[in-house]
Amino acid sequence: MIGVTELDILLSSLPKLEAVDLSYNGLSVVTRNDAHYVNPDFSVLSLASCSLTVIPPFLCAMKKLHILDLSGNRISGHIPAWAGEIGGNNLSYLDLSDNSIIGLPEFRSDRLQHLYLQSNIIQGPFPQWICVKRHLKYLDISNNNITGIVPNCLQNISSSLVSLYIQSNMIQGPFPITICNMASLLYLFMSNNSFHGVLPECLGNITSSLAMMDLGDNNFHGNIPKVYGGYCELVWLILNGNKFEGEVPRSLAKCQSLKLLDLGNNQLNGTFPRWLGYQLEKLQVLILRSNSLQGTIETPAATEFLFPSLHILDISNNSFVGRLPGEYFETFNAIKDVDKGPKTEFISGLYYYYIGAREPILTTISGIDLSSNKFEGEIPKVIGNLKSLRLLNLSHNNFIGQIPHALGNLFDIKALDLSWNRLEGEIHQSLTKLPFLAVLNLSQNHLVGRIPEGHQFNTFAEDTYYGNPGLCGLPLPTHIHCKHLSSPQVETKGGVWIYMEPVMLGLGCGTLLGLVWGYRMLSTGRPKWFNEIADARGHTHTRRKNRKHGVHVRKRT
Repeated sequence: MIGVTELDILLSSLPKLEAVDLSYNGLSVVTRNDAHYVNPDFSVLSLASCSLTVIPPFLCAMKKLHILDLSGNRISGHIPAWAGEIGGNNLSYLDLSDNSIIGLPEFRSDRLQHLYLQSNIIQGPFPQWICVKRHLKYLDISNNNITGIVPNCLQNISSSLVSLYIQSNMIQGPFPITICNMASLLYLFMSNNSFHGVLPECLGNITSSLAMMDLGDNNFHGNIPKVYGGYCELVWLILNGNKFEGEVPRSLAKCQSLKLLDLGNNQLNGTFPRWLGYQLEKLQVLILRSNSLQGTIETPAATEFLFPSLHILDISNNSFVGRLPGEYFETFNAIKDVDKGPKTEFISGLYYYYIGAREPILTTISGIDLSSNKFEGEIPKVIGNLKSLRLLNLSHNNFIGQIPHALGNLFDIKALDLSWNRLEGEIHQSLTKLPFLAVLNLSQNHLVGRIPEGHQFNTFAEDTYYGNPGLCGLPLPTHIHCKHLSSPQVETKGGVWIYMEPVMLGLGCGTLLGLVWGYRMLSTGRPKWFNEIADARGHTHTRRKNRKHGVHVRKRT
Protein backbone atom coordinates (compact mmCIF):
# COMPACT_ATOMS: atom_id res chain seq x y z
CA MET A 1 0.00 0.00 0.00
CA ILE A 2 1.16 3.53 -0.79
CA GLY A 3 -0.39 7.00 -0.64
CA VAL A 4 -1.76 9.41 1.95
CA THR A 5 -4.53 8.60 4.44
CA GLU A 6 -6.44 11.21 6.46
CA LEU A 7 -6.83 9.45 9.76
CA ASP A 8 -9.51 11.81 11.09
CA ILE A 9 -11.83 11.11 8.19
CA LEU A 10 -11.12 7.38 8.27
CA LEU A 11 -12.06 7.00 11.94
CA SER A 12 -15.10 9.32 11.87
CA SER A 13 -16.53 7.43 8.90
CA LEU A 14 -16.30 4.15 10.78
CA PRO A 15 -17.76 4.95 14.20
CA LYS A 16 -17.93 1.33 15.33
CA LEU A 17 -14.30 0.57 14.52
CA GLU A 18 -12.34 -0.68 17.55
CA ALA A 19 -8.89 -1.46 16.13
CA VAL A 20 -6.68 -0.10 13.33
CA ASP A 21 -3.23 -1.25 12.25
CA LEU A 22 -1.67 0.63 9.31
CA SER A 23 1.95 0.02 10.29
CA TYR A 24 4.70 -0.55 7.73
CA ASN A 25 2.42 -0.25 4.71
CA GLY A 26 4.12 2.67 3.00
CA LEU A 27 1.21 4.97 3.91
CA SER A 28 1.67 8.55 5.04
CA VAL A 29 -0.95 9.24 7.69
CA VAL A 30 -2.00 12.85 8.21
CA THR A 31 -4.33 14.45 10.71
CA ARG A 32 -6.20 17.76 10.67
CA ASN A 33 -5.43 18.34 14.35
CA ASP A 34 -9.08 18.70 15.23
CA ALA A 35 -11.21 16.35 17.32
CA HIS A 36 -13.53 14.02 15.42
CA TYR A 37 -15.92 11.52 16.86
CA VAL A 38 -14.43 8.09 17.42
CA ASN A 39 -15.86 5.00 18.98
CA PRO A 40 -15.36 5.30 22.77
CA ASP A 41 -14.62 1.56 22.81
CA PHE A 42 -11.65 1.97 20.45
CA SER A 43 -8.84 -0.22 21.89
CA VAL A 44 -5.95 -0.70 19.43
CA LEU A 45 -4.18 1.86 17.23
CA SER A 46 -0.93 0.95 15.50
CA LEU A 47 0.58 3.55 13.16
CA ALA A 48 4.25 2.59 13.17
CA SER A 49 6.29 4.09 10.32
CA CYS A 50 3.47 6.18 8.89
CA SER A 51 5.30 9.55 8.62
CA LEU A 52 3.28 11.13 11.42
CA THR A 53 4.66 14.46 12.63
CA VAL A 54 2.40 14.99 15.66
CA ILE A 55 0.34 12.93 18.07
CA PRO A 56 -3.26 13.23 16.79
CA PRO A 57 -5.37 15.25 19.28
CA PHE A 58 -8.41 12.97 18.93
CA LEU A 59 -6.41 10.29 20.79
CA CYS A 60 -7.28 12.13 24.00
CA ALA A 61 -10.89 10.97 23.57
CA MET A 62 -9.87 7.30 23.43
CA LYS A 63 -10.34 6.43 27.10
CA LYS A 64 -10.37 2.67 26.54
CA LEU A 65 -7.27 2.47 24.35
CA HIS A 66 -5.14 -0.52 25.35
CA ILE A 67 -2.41 -0.45 22.69
CA LEU A 68 -0.83 2.61 21.06
CA ASP A 69 2.12 2.22 18.68
CA LEU A 70 3.46 5.42 17.08
CA SER A 71 7.05 4.23 16.64
CA GLY A 72 9.24 5.05 13.67
CA ASN A 73 7.54 8.31 12.79
CA ARG A 74 8.65 11.94 12.64
CA ILE A 75 7.18 13.16 15.92
CA SER A 76 9.49 15.76 17.43
CA GLY A 77 9.85 18.15 20.33
CA HIS A 78 7.97 17.96 23.62
CA ILE A 79 4.90 15.77 23.81
CA PRO A 80 1.93 17.90 25.02
CA ALA A 81 0.59 17.34 28.54
CA TRP A 82 -2.81 16.18 27.33
CA ALA A 83 -1.18 13.12 25.74
CA GLY A 84 -0.71 11.72 29.25
CA GLU A 85 -4.48 11.18 29.40
CA ILE A 86 -4.55 8.87 26.35
CA GLY A 87 -6.25 5.60 27.24
CA GLY A 88 -7.31 6.82 30.64
CA ASN A 89 -6.39 4.08 33.08
CA ASN A 90 -6.52 1.33 30.46
CA LEU A 91 -3.37 1.92 28.40
CA SER A 92 -1.10 -1.10 28.80
CA TYR A 93 1.17 -0.82 25.73
CA LEU A 94 2.84 2.43 24.61
CA ASP A 95 5.53 2.59 21.91
CA LEU A 96 6.93 6.00 20.96
CA SER A 97 10.37 4.75 19.94
CA ASP A 98 12.39 5.91 16.91
CA ASN A 99 11.12 9.46 16.78
CA SER A 100 12.73 12.79 17.74
CA ILE A 101 10.96 13.37 21.04
CA ILE A 102 12.71 15.65 23.54
CA GLY A 103 10.37 15.57 26.54
CA LEU A 104 7.42 13.56 27.85
CA PRO A 105 4.43 14.16 30.12
CA GLU A 106 3.47 11.72 32.86
CA PHE A 107 1.24 9.04 31.43
CA ARG A 108 -1.72 8.44 33.71
CA SER A 109 -2.44 4.74 33.23
CA ASP A 110 -1.56 2.50 36.17
CA ARG A 111 -1.95 -0.58 33.98
CA LEU A 112 1.04 0.22 31.78
CA GLN A 113 3.06 -2.96 31.17
CA HIS A 114 5.05 -2.13 28.01
CA LEU A 115 6.82 1.24 27.70
CA TYR A 116 9.15 1.74 24.73
CA LEU A 117 10.81 5.15 24.43
CA GLN A 118 14.15 4.16 22.88
CA SER A 119 15.95 6.01 20.08
CA ASN A 120 14.64 9.49 20.72
CA ILE A 121 16.49 12.52 22.11
CA ILE A 122 14.77 12.60 25.51
CA GLN A 123 16.73 14.86 27.84
CA GLY A 124 17.01 15.34 31.56
CA PRO A 125 16.96 12.94 34.50
CA PHE A 126 15.39 9.51 34.65
CA PRO A 127 11.57 10.04 34.50
CA GLN A 128 10.39 9.58 38.09
CA TRP A 129 6.80 8.86 37.12
CA ILE A 130 7.92 5.51 35.72
CA CYS A 131 8.49 4.34 39.30
CA VAL A 132 4.76 4.37 40.10
CA LYS A 133 3.82 1.99 37.28
CA ARG A 134 3.64 -1.07 39.48
CA HIS A 135 2.60 -3.38 36.66
CA LEU A 136 5.40 -2.34 34.30
CA LYS A 137 7.21 -5.35 32.83
CA TYR A 138 9.12 -4.06 29.81
CA LEU A 139 10.95 -0.74 29.95
CA ASP A 140 13.23 0.53 27.16
CA ILE A 141 14.59 4.09 27.34
CA SER A 142 17.87 3.33 25.58
CA ASN A 143 19.59 5.59 23.03
CA ASN A 144 18.50 8.91 24.50
CA ASN A 145 20.19 11.77 26.39
CA ILE A 146 19.07 10.86 29.89
CA THR A 147 21.42 12.10 32.61
CA GLY A 148 21.82 11.74 36.36
CA ILE A 149 21.48 8.49 38.29
CA VAL A 150 18.98 5.65 38.35
CA PRO A 151 16.50 6.68 41.07
CA ASN A 152 16.01 4.49 44.14
CA CYS A 153 12.27 4.62 43.55
CA LEU A 154 12.82 2.02 40.81
CA GLN A 155 12.50 -0.50 43.64
CA ASN A 156 8.74 0.13 43.50
CA ILE A 157 8.56 -1.88 40.28
CA SER A 158 11.24 -4.41 41.20
CA SER A 159 8.78 -7.27 41.54
CA SER A 160 7.22 -6.82 38.09
CA LEU A 161 10.04 -5.71 35.81
CA VAL A 162 11.16 -8.34 33.28
CA SER A 163 13.40 -6.25 30.99
CA LEU A 164 15.33 -3.05 31.68
CA TYR A 165 17.04 -1.36 28.74
CA ILE A 166 18.82 1.88 29.68
CA GLN A 167 21.95 1.58 27.52
CA SER A 168 23.45 4.40 25.44
CA ASN A 169 22.52 7.33 27.63
CA MET A 170 24.57 9.56 29.95
CA ILE A 171 23.52 7.93 33.21
CA GLN A 172 26.17 7.84 35.92
CA GLY A 173 26.73 6.72 39.47
CA PRO A 174 27.37 3.30 41.03
CA PHE A 175 25.53 0.16 40.07
CA PRO A 176 21.92 0.55 41.35
CA ILE A 177 21.50 -1.81 44.30
CA THR A 178 17.75 -1.90 43.66
CA ILE A 179 18.41 -4.05 40.59
CA CYS A 180 19.63 -6.86 42.86
CA ASN A 181 16.07 -7.15 44.21
CA MET A 182 14.42 -7.59 40.82
CA ALA A 183 13.56 -11.25 41.10
CA SER A 184 11.65 -11.35 37.80
CA LEU A 185 14.31 -9.56 35.73
CA LEU A 186 15.45 -11.48 32.65
CA TYR A 187 17.12 -8.81 30.49
CA LEU A 188 19.43 -6.11 31.84
CA PHE A 189 21.18 -3.77 29.40
CA MET A 190 23.15 -0.85 30.88
CA SER A 191 26.05 -0.49 28.44
CA ASN A 192 27.54 2.72 27.08
CA ASN A 193 26.84 4.96 30.05
CA SER A 194 29.06 6.42 32.78
CA PHE A 195 28.43 3.97 35.60
CA HIS A 196 31.41 3.47 37.88
CA GLY A 197 32.58 1.71 41.00
CA VAL A 198 32.72 -1.93 42.02
CA LEU A 199 29.90 -4.28 41.12
CA PRO A 200 28.05 -5.36 44.27
CA GLU A 201 28.25 -8.98 45.33
CA CYS A 202 24.46 -9.12 45.36
CA LEU A 203 24.55 -9.10 41.56
CA GLY A 204 25.68 -12.71 41.73
CA ASN A 205 22.37 -13.60 43.37
CA ILE A 206 20.16 -12.67 40.42
CA THR A 207 22.10 -14.72 37.87
CA SER A 208 19.72 -17.56 38.72
CA SER A 209 17.00 -15.62 36.91
CA LEU A 210 18.83 -13.27 34.51
CA ALA A 211 19.12 -14.48 30.91
CA MET A 212 21.05 -11.56 29.39
CA MET A 213 23.22 -8.92 31.04
CA ASP A 214 25.22 -6.22 29.25
CA LEU A 215 27.23 -3.80 31.40
CA GLY A 216 29.81 -3.04 28.72
CA ASP A 217 31.50 0.30 28.02
CA ASN A 218 31.24 1.83 31.47
CA ASN A 219 33.84 2.54 34.17
CA PHE A 220 33.30 -0.41 36.50
CA HIS A 221 36.42 -1.80 38.19
CA GLY A 222 37.43 -4.46 40.69
CA ASN A 223 36.81 -8.17 40.36
CA ILE A 224 33.92 -9.70 38.46
CA PRO A 225 31.42 -10.92 41.08
CA LYS A 226 31.10 -14.64 41.61
CA VAL A 227 27.99 -16.51 40.59
CA TYR A 228 26.17 -17.63 43.72
CA GLY A 229 23.64 -20.37 44.17
CA GLY A 230 23.49 -23.78 42.61
CA TYR A 231 22.78 -22.72 39.06
CA CYS A 232 22.90 -19.84 36.61
CA GLU A 233 20.52 -19.05 33.76
CA LEU A 234 22.71 -16.54 31.91
CA VAL A 235 22.78 -16.90 28.12
CA TRP A 236 24.68 -13.64 27.44
CA LEU A 237 27.23 -11.99 29.70
CA ILE A 238 28.85 -8.84 28.30
CA LEU A 239 31.25 -6.89 30.51
CA ASN A 240 33.60 -5.51 27.86
CA GLY A 241 35.13 -2.04 27.94
CA ASN A 242 35.49 -1.62 31.70
CA LYS A 243 38.43 -1.91 34.10
CA PHE A 244 37.77 -5.30 35.66
CA GLU A 245 40.75 -7.02 37.25
CA GLY A 246 41.65 -10.49 38.47
CA GLU A 247 40.99 -13.79 36.77
CA VAL A 248 37.93 -15.02 34.93
CA PRO A 249 35.78 -16.35 37.81
CA ARG A 250 35.48 -20.14 37.80
CA SER A 251 31.95 -19.84 39.14
CA LEU A 252 30.89 -19.06 35.55
CA ALA A 253 31.05 -22.82 35.04
CA LYS A 254 27.61 -22.89 36.67
CA CYS A 255 26.19 -21.00 33.69
CA GLN A 256 25.57 -24.08 31.57
CA SER A 257 23.32 -22.16 29.15
CA LEU A 258 25.91 -19.48 28.38
CA LYS A 259 26.28 -18.84 24.64
CA LEU A 260 28.05 -15.48 24.61
CA LEU A 261 30.82 -14.34 26.95
CA ASP A 262 32.48 -10.99 26.20
CA LEU A 263 35.08 -9.86 28.74
CA GLY A 264 37.21 -7.97 26.25
CA ASN A 265 38.95 -4.63 26.83
CA ASN A 266 39.46 -4.96 30.56
CA GLN A 267 42.48 -5.59 32.80
CA LEU A 268 41.95 -9.29 33.51
CA ASN A 269 45.03 -11.38 34.22
CA GLY A 270 45.98 -15.01 34.59
CA THR A 271 46.23 -17.72 31.97
CA PHE A 272 43.84 -18.85 29.27
CA PRO A 273 40.68 -20.22 30.97
CA ARG A 274 40.72 -23.61 29.26
CA TRP A 275 38.04 -24.88 31.61
CA LEU A 276 35.47 -22.77 29.73
CA GLY A 277 35.88 -25.17 26.82
CA TYR A 278 34.65 -28.30 28.57
CA GLN A 279 32.42 -26.73 31.23
CA LEU A 280 30.32 -24.59 28.85
CA GLU A 281 29.46 -26.81 25.91
CA LYS A 282 26.90 -24.33 24.47
CA LEU A 283 29.35 -21.42 24.31
CA GLN A 284 29.29 -19.88 20.81
CA VAL A 285 31.16 -16.60 21.29
CA LEU A 286 34.21 -16.10 23.52
CA ILE A 287 35.85 -12.67 23.49
CA LEU A 288 38.81 -12.05 25.82
CA ARG A 289 40.64 -9.52 23.67
CA SER A 290 42.74 -6.63 25.03
CA ASN A 291 43.36 -7.85 28.56
CA SER A 292 46.53 -8.83 30.44
CA LEU A 293 46.20 -12.59 30.01
CA GLN A 294 49.51 -14.35 29.61
CA GLY A 295 51.44 -17.60 29.50
CA THR A 296 51.20 -20.61 27.25
CA ILE A 297 47.97 -22.21 26.15
CA GLU A 298 48.23 -25.74 27.48
CA THR A 299 47.67 -28.68 25.20
CA PRO A 300 44.29 -30.21 26.12
CA ALA A 301 44.10 -33.77 27.34
CA ALA A 302 42.89 -36.40 24.91
CA THR A 303 39.66 -36.75 26.91
CA GLU A 304 38.88 -33.03 26.83
CA PHE A 305 36.33 -32.10 24.18
CA LEU A 306 36.80 -28.34 24.08
CA PHE A 307 34.51 -25.66 22.63
CA PRO A 308 32.31 -27.90 20.45
CA SER A 309 29.81 -25.08 19.75
CA LEU A 310 32.22 -22.17 19.36
CA HIS A 311 31.85 -19.83 16.37
CA ILE A 312 33.91 -16.85 17.44
CA LEU A 313 37.15 -16.93 19.43
CA ASP A 314 38.92 -13.61 20.04
CA ILE A 315 41.90 -13.60 22.40
CA SER A 316 43.85 -10.92 20.55
CA ASN A 317 45.97 -8.21 22.21
CA ASN A 318 47.12 -10.24 25.18
CA SER A 319 50.51 -11.72 26.11
CA PHE A 320 50.09 -15.38 25.24
CA VAL A 321 53.34 -17.13 24.28
CA GLY A 322 54.60 -20.42 22.94
CA ARG A 323 53.25 -22.91 20.49
CA LEU A 324 49.60 -22.76 19.45
CA PRO A 325 48.13 -26.20 20.19
CA GLY A 326 46.36 -27.52 17.10
CA GLU A 327 44.36 -29.89 19.30
CA TYR A 328 41.98 -27.04 20.19
CA PHE A 329 40.82 -26.65 16.61
CA GLU A 330 40.16 -30.36 16.21
CA THR A 331 37.07 -30.07 18.41
CA PHE A 332 35.65 -26.86 16.88
CA ASN A 333 32.86 -28.92 15.35
CA ALA A 334 30.49 -25.98 14.83
CA ILE A 335 32.74 -24.48 12.15
CA LYS A 336 34.09 -27.63 10.56
CA ASP A 337 31.27 -28.28 8.12
CA VAL A 338 29.56 -25.57 6.08
CA ASP A 339 26.44 -27.65 5.44
CA LYS A 340 25.89 -28.69 9.06
CA GLY A 341 26.03 -25.24 10.62
CA PRO A 342 23.11 -24.06 12.78
CA LYS A 343 20.38 -21.75 11.56
CA THR A 344 21.11 -18.04 11.49
CA GLU A 345 20.41 -16.34 14.81
CA PHE A 346 20.97 -12.58 14.93
CA ILE A 347 22.46 -11.26 18.12
CA SER A 348 20.77 -7.87 18.21
CA GLY A 349 22.77 -4.77 19.00
CA LEU A 350 26.08 -6.55 19.38
CA TYR A 351 29.04 -6.20 17.06
CA TYR A 352 32.21 -8.15 16.62
CA TYR A 353 35.32 -6.23 15.66
CA TYR A 354 37.71 -8.03 13.37
CA ILE A 355 40.75 -6.37 11.80
CA GLY A 356 38.98 -3.07 12.33
CA ALA A 357 35.74 -4.24 10.75
CA ARG A 358 32.38 -4.05 12.40
CA GLU A 359 30.11 -7.00 11.67
CA PRO A 360 26.88 -8.02 13.39
CA ILE A 361 27.39 -11.31 15.14
CA LEU A 362 25.51 -14.15 13.52
CA THR A 363 25.79 -17.71 14.66
CA THR A 364 26.67 -18.58 11.07
CA ILE A 365 29.52 -16.04 11.03
CA SER A 366 32.62 -17.61 12.48
CA GLY A 367 35.96 -16.02 13.21
CA ILE A 368 39.23 -16.64 15.01
CA ASP A 369 41.39 -13.69 16.09
CA LEU A 370 44.66 -14.54 17.84
CA SER A 371 46.53 -11.44 16.72
CA SER A 372 48.95 -9.30 18.73
CA ASN A 373 50.26 -12.02 21.01
CA LYS A 374 53.61 -13.84 21.04
CA PHE A 375 52.65 -17.20 19.59
CA GLU A 376 55.47 -19.04 17.86
CA GLY A 377 56.12 -22.17 15.87
CA GLU A 378 54.25 -23.19 12.77
CA ILE A 379 50.62 -22.38 12.03
CA PRO A 380 48.62 -25.55 12.83
CA LYS A 381 47.53 -27.24 9.61
CA VAL A 382 44.34 -28.45 11.30
CA ILE A 383 42.91 -24.93 10.94
CA GLY A 384 42.32 -25.89 7.33
CA ASN A 385 39.56 -28.25 8.53
CA LEU A 386 37.42 -25.33 9.72
CA LYS A 387 35.66 -25.03 6.38
CA SER A 388 32.99 -22.55 7.47
CA LEU A 389 35.52 -20.12 8.97
CA ARG A 390 34.93 -16.59 7.66
CA LEU A 391 37.58 -14.55 9.47
CA LEU A 392 41.10 -15.60 10.48
CA ASN A 393 43.60 -13.17 12.01
CA LEU A 394 46.99 -14.49 13.14
CA SER A 395 48.89 -11.25 12.59
CA HIS A 396 51.50 -9.71 14.90
CA ASN A 397 52.89 -12.95 16.30
CA ASN A 398 56.08 -14.96 15.78
CA PHE A 399 54.80 -17.75 13.55
CA ILE A 400 57.44 -19.38 11.34
CA GLY A 401 57.50 -21.86 8.50
CA GLN A 402 55.42 -21.82 5.38
CA ILE A 403 51.81 -20.82 4.94
CA PRO A 404 49.99 -24.16 5.30
CA HIS A 405 48.58 -25.48 2.04
CA ALA A 406 45.56 -26.58 4.08
CA LEU A 407 44.39 -22.96 4.35
CA GLY A 408 43.28 -23.43 0.76
CA ASN A 409 40.45 -25.57 2.17
CA LEU A 410 38.83 -22.60 3.94
CA PHE A 411 36.22 -22.22 1.23
CA ASP A 412 34.09 -19.69 3.18
CA ILE A 413 36.95 -17.42 4.25
CA LYS A 414 36.42 -13.69 3.63
CA ALA A 415 39.34 -12.13 5.50
CA LEU A 416 42.77 -13.66 6.11
CA ASP A 417 45.50 -11.72 7.95
CA LEU A 418 48.91 -13.38 8.45
CA SER A 419 50.92 -10.16 8.50
CA TRP A 420 53.79 -9.32 10.84
CA ASN A 421 55.08 -12.81 11.43
CA ARG A 422 58.18 -14.66 10.23
CA LEU A 423 56.58 -16.82 7.60
CA GLU A 424 58.78 -17.93 4.73
CA GLY A 425 58.62 -19.81 1.47
CA GLU A 426 56.26 -19.18 -1.41
CA ILE A 427 52.59 -18.27 -1.47
CA HIS A 428 50.84 -21.45 -2.43
CA GLN A 429 48.62 -21.40 -5.49
CA SER A 430 45.85 -23.16 -3.54
CA LEU A 431 44.93 -19.83 -1.91
CA THR A 432 43.67 -18.60 -5.27
CA LYS A 433 40.90 -21.21 -5.03
CA LEU A 434 39.18 -19.33 -2.18
CA PRO A 435 36.08 -17.89 -3.88
CA PHE A 436 35.00 -15.33 -1.25
CA LEU A 437 38.39 -14.05 -0.09
CA ALA A 438 37.96 -10.27 -0.12
CA VAL A 439 40.70 -9.20 2.29
CA LEU A 440 44.23 -10.63 2.39
CA ASN A 441 47.23 -9.32 4.32
CA LEU A 442 50.56 -11.14 4.04
CA SER A 443 52.77 -8.12 4.63
CA GLN A 444 55.88 -8.00 6.83
CA ASN A 445 57.02 -11.61 6.55
CA HIS A 446 59.87 -13.40 4.74
CA LEU A 447 57.91 -14.73 1.79
CA VAL A 448 59.63 -15.26 -1.56
CA GLY A 449 58.80 -16.11 -5.14
CA ARG A 450 56.17 -15.12 -7.62
CA ILE A 451 52.82 -13.87 -6.34
CA PRO A 452 50.07 -16.22 -7.61
CA GLU A 453 47.62 -14.85 -10.13
CA GLY A 454 43.99 -15.50 -10.84
CA HIS A 455 40.55 -15.03 -9.35
CA GLN A 456 40.53 -13.06 -6.06
CA PHE A 457 44.30 -12.57 -6.16
CA ASN A 458 43.81 -10.26 -9.13
CA THR A 459 41.91 -7.83 -6.88
CA PHE A 460 44.47 -7.35 -4.07
CA ALA A 461 46.54 -4.16 -3.81
CA GLU A 462 50.30 -4.08 -3.46
CA ASP A 463 50.15 -3.29 0.29
CA THR A 464 48.92 -6.86 0.74
CA TYR A 465 52.54 -7.97 0.19
CA TYR A 466 54.65 -5.09 1.58
CA GLY A 467 57.68 -6.03 3.66
CA ASN A 468 58.49 -9.24 1.75
CA PRO A 469 61.59 -8.30 -0.31
CA GLY A 470 61.71 -11.74 -1.90
CA LEU A 471 58.28 -11.45 -3.55
CA CYS A 472 57.78 -10.34 -7.13
CA GLY A 473 55.06 -10.01 -9.72
CA LEU A 474 51.77 -8.18 -9.83
CA PRO A 475 50.53 -6.09 -8.11
CA LEU A 476 54.00 -5.01 -6.93
CA PRO A 477 55.69 -2.17 -8.84
CA THR A 478 56.86 -3.06 -12.33
CA HIS A 479 60.55 -2.83 -11.42
CA ILE A 480 60.11 -5.83 -9.12
CA HIS A 481 60.09 -8.39 -11.91
CA CYS A 482 60.38 -12.15 -11.82
CA LYS A 483 62.87 -12.92 -14.61
CA HIS A 484 65.00 -14.95 -12.24
CA LEU A 485 62.00 -16.89 -10.93
CA SER A 486 59.57 -19.44 -12.19
CA SER A 487 56.50 -18.83 -14.29
CA PRO A 488 52.98 -19.47 -12.96
CA GLN A 489 52.29 -22.89 -11.51
CA VAL A 490 50.28 -25.67 -13.12
CA GLU A 491 48.60 -28.48 -11.21
CA THR A 492 49.30 -32.00 -12.39
CA LYS A 493 46.71 -34.75 -12.47
CA GLY A 494 47.94 -36.06 -9.14
CA GLY A 495 47.30 -32.72 -7.47
CA VAL A 496 50.98 -31.72 -7.28
CA TRP A 497 51.83 -28.16 -8.28
CA ILE A 498 54.83 -27.72 -10.61
CA TYR A 499 56.51 -24.69 -12.14
CA MET A 500 56.52 -24.52 -15.93
CA GLU A 501 59.71 -22.53 -16.53
CA PRO A 502 62.05 -25.06 -14.83
CA VAL A 503 60.26 -27.84 -16.67
CA MET A 504 60.69 -26.09 -20.03
CA LEU A 505 64.28 -25.26 -19.17
CA GLY A 506 64.94 -28.91 -18.38
CA LEU A 507 63.29 -30.03 -21.57
CA GLY A 508 65.29 -27.50 -23.58
CA CYS A 509 68.60 -28.59 -22.06
CA GLY A 510 67.71 -32.23 -22.55
CA THR A 511 66.82 -31.66 -26.17
CA LEU A 512 70.07 -29.82 -26.86
CA LEU A 513 72.10 -32.54 -25.14
CA GLY A 514 70.22 -35.18 -27.08
CA LEU A 515 70.94 -33.53 -30.40
CA VAL A 516 74.65 -33.28 -29.64
CA TRP A 517 74.96 -36.92 -28.58
CA GLY A 518 72.69 -38.05 -31.40
CA TYR A 519 74.87 -36.36 -33.96
CA ARG A 520 77.95 -38.02 -32.49
CA MET A 521 76.30 -41.44 -32.49
CA LEU A 522 75.10 -41.12 -36.06
CA SER A 523 78.46 -39.79 -37.25
CA THR A 524 80.27 -42.86 -35.76
CA GLY A 525 77.84 -45.36 -37.29
CA ARG A 526 76.45 -46.59 -33.97
CA PRO A 527 72.75 -45.50 -33.90
CA LYS A 528 71.87 -47.07 -30.53
CA TRP A 529 70.49 -43.80 -29.14
CA PHE A 530 66.91 -44.22 -30.42
CA ASN A 531 65.68 -47.29 -28.53
CA GLU A 532 62.52 -45.85 -26.98
CA ILE A 533 60.49 -42.65 -26.84
CA ALA A 534 58.87 -41.20 -23.69
CA ASP A 535 55.73 -39.17 -24.14
CA ALA A 536 54.78 -36.70 -21.43
CA ARG A 537 51.51 -34.91 -21.50
CA GLY A 538 50.55 -31.94 -19.33
CA HIS A 539 47.29 -31.55 -17.65
CA THR A 540 45.63 -28.33 -16.75
CA HIS A 541 43.31 -27.88 -13.87
CA THR A 542 40.19 -25.78 -14.59
CA ARG A 543 38.17 -24.15 -11.94
CA ARG A 544 35.01 -22.13 -11.98
CA LYS A 545 35.25 -18.39 -11.87
CA ASN A 546 35.13 -17.00 -8.35
CA ARG A 547 32.52 -14.53 -7.25
CA LYS A 548 33.95 -11.60 -5.38
CA HIS A 549 32.25 -10.60 -2.15
CA GLY A 550 32.92 -7.07 -1.03
CA VAL A 551 33.70 -6.77 2.69
CA HIS A 552 35.00 -3.48 4.04
CA VAL A 553 37.72 -4.31 6.54
CA ARG A 554 40.25 -1.91 7.89
CA LYS A 555 43.62 -2.75 9.32
CA ARG A 556 44.04 -2.77 13.05
CA THR A 557 45.65 0.37 14.33
